Amino acid sequence: MKMKQMVLMMSAAVLASFTHGAEPEKVAQVMAGELKEARVSWWGFNPEDSTEFLEAAINSKVPKLIIDKQPSPWILGKTLLLVSNQEIVFEEGVELLAKKGCFKGKTDCMLRLRNIQNVTLRGEGKGATVKMRKADYHTAEYEKAEWRHCVSILSSQNLKILNLNMVESGGDGIYLGIATQNSWPENIIIKDVVCDGNNRQGISVISGVNVLLENVKMINTKGTAPEAGIDFEPNRANEPIRNFVMRNCETRNNAGAGYEMYLPNMATAIGPLEITFENCVAVGDKRSPFVLITRSGPGKTLDGQITVRNCEFRDAGGCVSLRGTSPRGYKTLFENVKIHNCGKGSEKHSAILVDFHPEDKEPAGNIEFRNVIVEDDVERPVFRFIDGGYEGGLEKITGSVKSIINGKEGVMDFSDEWAKATYPKQNIRPVKEFDMNGKTMEPLNPQAVMTGSRLADLRVRHTGEYLFYAKAGETIRFTVEYGQLVKLEGSQAAVTYTTPSGQKVKLEPLKFKEVAERVIDNVPETGIYTVSVEAGRNWSRLIKSDHPVVTPVEPFPVNLVSGRGNRFFYVPAGTIEFAVCFRGDGVEGLKATVFAPDGKQIWQKDDISRLEQCFVDGEIAMQGGVFRIVIEAPTNLPCIEDHYICLQGLPPYVAADAAFVMKAVDKK
Repeated sequence: MKMKQMVLMMSAAVLASFTHGAEPEKVAQVMAGELKEARVSWWGFNPEDSTEFLEAAINSKVPKLIIDKQPSPWILGKTLLLVSNQEIVFEEGVELLAKKGCFKGKTDCMLRLRNIQNVTLRGEGKGATVKMRKADYHTAEYEKAEWRHCVSILSSQNLKILNLNMVESGGDGIYLGIATQNSWPENIIIKDVVCDGNNRQGISVISGVNVLLENVKMINTKGTAPEAGIDFEPNRANEPIRNFVMRNCETRNNAGAGYEMYLPNMATAIGPLEITFENCVAVGDKRSPFVLITRSGPGKTLDGQITVRNCEFRDAGGCVSLRGTSPRGYKTLFENVKIHNCGKGSEKHSAILVDFHPEDKEPAGNIEFRNVIVEDDVERPVFRFIDGGYEGGLEKITGSVKSIINGKEGVMDFSDEWAKATYPKQNIRPVKEFDMNGKTMEPLNPQAVMTGSRLADLRVRHTGEYLFYAKAGETIRFTVEYGQLVKLEGSQAAVTYTTPSGQKVKLEPLKFKEVAERVIDNVPETGIYTVSVEAGRNWSRLIKSDHPVVTPVEPFPVNLVSGRGNRFFYVPAGTIEFAVCFRGDGVEGLKATVFAPDGKQIWQKDDISRLEQCFVDGEIAMQGGVFRIVIEAPTNLPCIEDHYICLQGLPPYVAADAAFVMKAVDKK
């Protein structure tokens, strides 16, 4: 009895702030454990801001909580932290709406389920809505971010999200991720849900085990890349995706892909990769309707299976794309699948593309097509393979694809014999790697000063590194640009430099699309100063420099992008052999030409998409000197964008001006 009285007294202190219409007596019964079902309006309702009432109702831990319909939306001003063992029922037509001017934090979401279990979020009748204010988050009032989700599920288990709409978030409609190591979203059902008009993804899956998505629509995503309907994208090797089933789902009109799986960070130790798509459709997505990207090689080749059954992909901007599949890894099965006008608008695309990254260490393959139909209004290939790795080749590809191109029917049969005949392995000659252990870089011309000259357009995507040589007491001045790739969003790029002895120092960050000068004043020691620019999915480049500077193209592959023009590198006299390798990225290609120090062209290749090698030996290699590469747009491929350069048998550095070329020397 004393405990019950204490609960009643504590409740009375809270009830003073309740609005008219609240029912404090019932709240007291809930707090005393006498009622197992409650309505949020018992705590109160305020059409301007009901955050305190929603929060108090959830924290009562009542087993069943009803968010009841009111004349206007329930306004929420901050993240609600949900609790275990609770069902939250949204009455038909309820709208839970983000308060204007709130959710300023970069990770502020509407509903967060963190390290909890046994929770159901359920809309009644024709459903209910959780809505944010995406347009506001793109104004100067807000710091740019991509994590303001409607619902964030972190390391939680036994959850259901049913019959709800997730609308206009500043991030994802629903996010499944990890908050605690070795604890991931597990035993999750998401059913009869619509994710509409969200900023980054309809749904993001960092990890998930035993997950069912059924009758889920992911539509109209636009705002911040990747802008997919759903994106599977683990951040670390210990984040599994296993027994993940999508059934009767739809992506439509997303600015990115429909179904996207970006899985290079996964590793074999976490167990098999298992994703099944059944009776799913993708319609009108601006990029690929279905894209799968993994890595292959030691520690990277994943076991498991990707199954695509009874699905239809229509009118997408890109093709069905598979990258990093391996005959030694997971199987990819397409069964009863129709692909209609995907990769539309260009005869340079194909309906199905298989390729792999230069760092992949195995052939591509383990793909089966059963009763797959490609319908197309444009004359273009049904299937295309781009051989991009050192080992190369296409193996364990079986089945057939029926095509109907402008009314003409055909059949493409796949087999290992067909693959070997159609896509013979590249003749990539092995070249001994240059050993940089115990060495550093010094300029051929230490006195080179070019503050007034514009460097060639050498753009580095993601993290750009630039190696400057300076003597103790000198000041390094350089102009750098933080550029935009296509329509990708950005905020600011961190800029740091590392001294020859390893000390890391911060410089002022760059604003998005800014061109600005940075200064390293009175350097403390002689040697290489490595400047890093963190451009995210975008790019950086040097515009000017008053000291010799080179850009690494290793570890292969450093992601170069878009820029074209001259790149220079040095070959020491007496070199027996070396090679320069080039690669595009899918339908993004390049034209490359290599010139000897005397100005004579020694190699040229147009429309490079797969790995190509310029091998040099004999007198040209022995004489050495400063060689020149010219990068241009391809003639027949759609564009030059992502591409890669590799120097084999040489220090892996190129310069954007001949005066800045460096050579390897022993460390003193």
